[in-house]
Amino acid sequence: MSEADNFVLVTRRGKRRNGRRNLLRNALSSVIVEQDCEVDHEFLLRTLDKAVVEIRDTSFIKFIFSRLSESLAVLGSNSISEIVCYGLGQFSQYRSSRCQLALLLCLKVRYEPVRVYVYDPAFYPEEVQTLRALGLEIIETNEEGKRVVQRDRTTLIYMPHCSRQLTNNFLYANWGNGLSSCILLANSLSNTVDNSLHKDVLNTAGYILRIRPYVTEIRLENSFVYEEVFNDLNIHIFTRQNLLKVPADFWNSKEEPQYLTKDVEFVTAVQ
Repeated sequence: MSEADNFVLVTRRGKRRNGRRNLLRNALSSVIVEQDCEVDHEFLLRTLDKAVVEIRDTSFIKFIFSRLSESLAVLGSNSISEIVCYGLGQFSQYRSSRCQLALLLCLKVRYEPVRVYVYDPAFYPEEVQTLRALGLEIIETNEEGKRVVQRDRTTLIYMPHCSRQLTNNFLYANWGNGLSSCILLANSLSNTVDNSLHKDVLNTAGYILRIRPYVTEIRLENSFVYEEVFNDLNIHIFTRQNLLKVPADFWNSKEEPQYLTKDVEFVTAVQ
């Protein structure tokens, strides 16, 4: 079954580059032409409900819940207080995006009364309407992944298939012992480092490279029926014990990441 088999888009006029996963600002990116789109809101809600039913009783999601419970215990936390999600993409069109949103909705139910914040420049207005109807809060500006988490609560950062630069920006924004207040559900940091040339990681993911020795990465067995939806997705936690092992001047060097154009894996909606 292809991605397009389950699309919900009703009409489309004009063209637009897909902004899926592309959350960071590139001043040299080409202009994105806006696209008029009409989405059947009620049909989309029913389709999402079907996606939730499809995922909520699977061994995959039970495994995620189990590993999150273990992570919270290690961090000495009772629960997740807020969830921040970047990069869902246009879930009215793509099955992968709908399944990833379905997981987010299951997480919301699991950790009620958790507050859930979402952002993607690719969202259509009708998709934003749907997300709000589902009780999710829309981040109004492109934070470029640089949201600072609160140290007195545990925040889950959910970034399915987002670029390494976005994860790198999040680490930069929270560089310090405050990382122990977050759980990162994102592409494997180990694979990011191990499967790339050192100079490429240094240029595009320097904070990932630096924090990697002090991360506890919990691998998730990808048993979901559509393997491509959650492949390479792992849980990452930053325990206080590991963060105490960093060198004395480890946190002092904190320069805002700058990415060369040729290394940029993203574009962004016009702002």
